Amino acid sequence: MRLPTLHSLSLKDPMYTPAPVSLLCNYSTHVLFHLPTLNTLDTYDVSKTVTDVAEATVMKKRMYYHMRVKTVHRNMTDILTKMDVYKTKLEEFPHERIKSLYNVLKEAKAQKLEETGGFVAKHTCLKERIRKWERKCHEIECYYNEAAARIKKSADVIVNRMLIELESGGNVRFEEGSPTDIWFSSCHDLVLSRFCASDYKDHNVSGIKIHRIIRIHNRMLRTRFDDILSSIVDDPDGEYYPCNRNTGYRKLLEYLFWMQDPQLSNGANEPGHLLEEGFLEAQTYSDLGRDGAVSLSNSLSLADRHRIEHLTKNGKNSDYSDSCPFRYGQLVISKVYLGKSVKALDDRQISKSSYPKIDAVFKPRKMCISNEGDTLCECSARQCEWYLFDNRLVLPEYVVEFEYVTKFRSKSPFSYFNDMLLDNRECRLPAVPHADDDKSADDDVINMEPQCKPRPRLIALTEELVLKLANVDSMSSITSLNLHGNALSKLKPIHSLHNLKRLVVSGNELTKLDELSNMCIEYLDVSFNKLCTLDGLKNVHKLKFLDLSWNKLCNTREDLSILRKHVPNLLILDTRHNNWQKPENLRLRIIGRLKSLTLLDGSCVSETEATGALRIAAGSRISHLSLLTHTRTDNNKPRSLSLLTTPHILEKISRSKPEKMNEHDSHWFLKVTSLNLDKQHLTKLSGLEKLENLKWASFADNDLTKIEGLENCLKLHELYLDNNCLSKLEGIGKLIQLRRLSLDSNYISTLENTGIQFLTGLSYLSLENNKIVSLAGVQKLMSLVELYVGNNILNSVREIFFLKTLPNLVIIDLYGNPVVHEMDNYRLFIIYHLKTLKALDGLAIEATEGSIAKDTFGGRLTPDFVAEKLGHSNFEDVRELDLPNSAIRIVDLGLNDTFLNLRSVNLEHNNLTSFSGLIHLPNLRVLCLNHNHIECIMPRSKPQQNKRVVSTINNNRAGDFFNNNSTDSMTPVMESLEVLHLGYNNIKDMAALQLGRLTSLKALFLQGNEILKVEGLEGLHDLRELVLDRNKIKNIFETSFINQWNLQELHIEENRIRDLSNLHCLEHLQRLYLGSNRKYVECLISYIDPEYLDGIVKYKVPLHFAIRKITEQCGLVEEAEK
Repeated sequence: MRLPTLHSLSLKDPMYTPAPVSLLCNYSTHVLFHLPTLNTLDTYDVSKTVTDVAEATVMKKRMYYHMRVKTVHRNMTDILTKMDVYKTKLEEFPHERIKSLYNVLKEAKAQKLEETGGFVAKHTCLKERIRKWERKCHEIECYYNEAAARIKKSADVIVNRMLIELESGGNVRFEEGSPTDIWFSSCHDLVLSRFCASDYKDHNVSGIKIHRIIRIHNRMLRTRFDDILSSIVDDPDGEYYPCNRNTGYRKLLEYLFWMQDPQLSNGANEPGHLLEEGFLEAQTYSDLGRDGAVSLSNSLSLADRHRIEHLTKNGKNSDYSDSCPFRYGQLVISKVYLGKSVKALDDRQISKSSYPKIDAVFKPRKMCISNEGDTLCECSARQCEWYLFDNRLVLPEYVVEFEYVTKFRSKSPFSYFNDMLLDNRECRLPAVPHADDDKSADDDVINMEPQCKPRPRLIALTEELVLKLANVDSMSSITSLNLHGNALSKLKPIHSLHNLKRLVVSGNELTKLDELSNMCIEYLDVSFNKLCTLDGLKNVHKLKFLDLSWNKLCNTREDLSILRKHVPNLLILDTRHNNWQKPENLRLRIIGRLKSLTLLDGSCVSETEATGALRIAAGSRISHLSLLTHTRTDNNKPRSLSLLTTPHILEKISRSKPEKMNEHDSHWFLKVTSLNLDKQHLTKLSGLEKLENLKWASFADNDLTKIEGLENCLKLHELYLDNNCLSKLEGIGKLIQLRRLSLDSNYISTLENTGIQFLTGLSYLSLENNKIVSLAGVQKLMSLVELYVGNNILNSVREIFFLKTLPNLVIIDLYGNPVVHEMDNYRLFIIYHLKTLKALDGLAIEATEGSIAKDTFGGRLTPDFVAEKLGHSNFEDVRELDLPNSAIRIVDLGLNDTFLNLRSVNLEHNNLTSFSGLIHLPNLRVLCLNHNHIECIMPRSKPQQNKRVVSTINNNRAGDFFNNNSTDSMTPVMESLEVLHLGYNNIKDMAALQLGRLTSLKALFLQGNEILKVEGLEGLHDLRELVLDRNKIKNIFETSFINQWNLQELHIEENRIRDLSNLHCLEHLQRLYLGSNRKYVECLISYIDPEYLDGIVKYKVPLHFAIRKITEQCGLVEEAEK
């Protein structure tokens, strides 16, 4: 803030005409955000509450656009990663052929065939065939780079539009169109109507495909356009004033096309500039060497001719490029007022001075392109190029992204990825074409004479084998040894070859080179192995030649450090075809560390490369000079709408650099608050011990492998370490004041026990494009608001339970993880479990989504629900499950073997209506479902028309149970169940319960229901105890207990029993409870056969009708013997 003492500002005073800026939307909000010290704005008092609201509003908007920008970058990275995988697959066959050809060459050397004169021709053919396949790989690489550059450019364009929306305070908006929009269809038809295939006959273009149409809402440019147009129309001296206003001026409104001119100075930035600020003034174009007017056209070919010429010319200089290098374009459609217009007089440059009273000048196509023949379409006569002198009367309204359709398909194998928009759509890999993959393609060369003789492959080395291979008598006599093409994983006897100078071990199974340390070898070929580290290659100072190609080396910093320290005199080095981390600057980094190199990866080391490498090597460590250059001493975070990091913003706008008074001055370290060391090729963080007041630091785009040197920077608020080589998250546990931490594009795999749990004040955490497999460790970050973990390796949706403890989490991005595409209704699941979320995967959460999520996952007893309650997912160890009062309405616990050892389940006080999800528990013995809404064991199947399945686990596991409509079918289920509690379920019809399916049931509790009749117990032969208290049973029928001959205890208290004459079939009944069945129960007892009563060990009836005894038992009764 340049005016820190400003307290009063007025841009919209009622006494005066308001400034144009004060008429824009969100004007006061942004003024109060940037000027928080204001007490008065536009004659109104400003309270602290208003200022706080303005700041909160802007910060929320900034957070929202930051999320959107990260979404674009995340999707771009995902597409580029898939393209890289696809490129690797395309290169598999060429690489396989190259390996085979190299194997023949190396085998010939091992068998000394090249010493024969006949091998020269074969050697030449082999080399030529290798170059052929290398050209094929180079072609794939070129097409990949071309497609990757196009995707990156598209991402930059989208991000630039978002930044314009944010920084303009919403006064510039870009609306994505869809075919259902009227304006989209009109714009689409307009472009097609102004495209003529005959204009492109020299380029084999046959059509045009429109990918996107974006509508521009620029309040500032539209207001300016309307004001100027109104001043012209309302001019009393003008020809349209007043009666013809509504008809005359509209005839001069037209929609014209504009496309970028690459040859214009700073033309690459013009598309973004004109969308925000409009076209340049006529004089500016004149100063840039163009016509002194805004150049537009009513023809697509005329508007695009400069770009086509430029890209076609550049494409001729490229070895591998699209046959149509201008295939993808971006068109701006502008609304213009033509006013008074005339045809151009000649071919001279257009300028206002040549046409003083004219608003616009046009040139027919023939004047623009003079060398065309007479074979053009008749529509060419209507094609014109227009030049408007007043840029204020040119209003950009639409942006059209299109593709030219050619007669011949693009040769690029990556053309599939060009159609991918940067939104949340799964990027699937296309099938790799195998039409040209002929494995016998090189047999003609390989089988040329002389051929290599077949030999057995060695698995291990012994001294005897070494002596035999070298054809000598002693180990000390061996100076050269060729062990190519074996299966060796170790080289133990090699260490005893003290005079060995030349060693070839290519084409083996080596993973380390420990046996070669401290040797005097000068030539070493370890290509075509499985080396993953150079850690064993120590003290080989005489080594001059080293071939490491075709291995699995990846740790750039560690391996280069080994080479610099232990192989300092190396002259020739080959590192190609390895999985190096950050391979972009690998060549210069190698040259900077191995100063004696003359040949690297088959190319000579030039002086320019050596100079650049030394510069990189010098900057790989933090020096006092770099600190003085890239640090600032501001104490307050800048108020800016920019989405750059705080260190970036301060380095751009702040002039508060630290001053070093003399060589011995160290006080300047304590003044440093901001440090930006991005893209400095740093390999280690050092020299930061004295920066005790550092608040904001950025070390992105470096080569760091470890977080270190920050132990004394305890006041650090923001730390950015994106795009490094970090494999572990360490060294941050003491930074307890940290608020923002960004670690995108590294190799981090875990967060647990890394020290991140101590950062309780952390509000922003970004870990996109890493290798994270679990979110364990995040659950203690109670202040976390934003979490970005897209493009990782999260496989289980249960990882989301680590986030349920975070009360402030508003934004989370998980897109790009396997769980996103492998789980149905993934988005609804996350929304249901994380109630505080406002945005997920870059998209705002709608209110309707919350309702749908609740309907879909609310009240569902699933393995995920159980894992959340138990705190683990070891379901085989679960014996009991106690989940009362959990609002469960559906049970879906998975396959039969998920809860194999579950014995007891208590689901009292829930909302279940059936057993449907419980029948898959094979060993369940006790089930308590009191206080639910149970109607039956299995629900009746319903018509499945247009029914959407929302379960994440297939509910069709019930098989025939759900599909059986026959009431006679009583297929047994839950054959281990022995105790069942169904009290207080409002059951009226016992037959509808289908209790006969529970064939092993021994105790059944049905108290507190609305049962009128005892029935449906026919299949319960082993029933020992039955509780029917507090129902409405009046009579017991002959069939009520017809098969319950094993029943020993019966509770029918608090019913309306009038007759007990049908209890005679209960031969083994030992306990009978009849309390509170009205006063005539005693009379009923008298009608029972006395001999039957003598067989009952115990029965209860009311005494004097005053004692009420209610007995409920929750287990099996003791055996009669007890």
